[in-house]
Amino acid sequence: MHISTTIATLLLAASSAIAAPSRRQAAAADTKVRVILRNDSGLKQEINFASVDPNISTGVSGVFTTLEVDVGADVDPTLRCAVTAGGRNDVKLFARRGANLDDTFSDSTNGEWTFDEPTAISTVVCDLDFVVRNLGTGICGT
Repeated sequence: MHISTTIATLLLAASSAIAAPSRRQAAAADTKVRVILRNDSGLKQEINFASVDPNISTGVSGVFTTLEVDVGADVDPTLRCAVTAGGRNDVKLFARRGANLDDTFSDSTNGEWTFDEPTAISTVVCDLDFVVRNLGTGICGT
């Protein structure tokens, strides 16, 4: 009887281990895309997208002096964003970061992009098809 009780206990423990759900869960993918717009008056507007599929846009309203792109660890690092003053199909606005002058902006963990002067922005668009243009010099903004 002692042997059958031991076997029954072992079988019960084994079946419980098989039936129990795994406690280890896969980490969720970090696919966030965040665009942060700021001005000298302290106004800050954050646009948060859950992912890029295949491109994303949203309307904003305000006059800003800087923008920053922050993407999650699982987002393609070539993702770039653009801003316009009159809607999705309007001309993209230029900003600079260091010696780079461009109308599309990446994260690259290099910080903010700056407009030469306060700039009215109405749309933020992020797209994997945007490419680096780096015009180097010139006036940017409106």
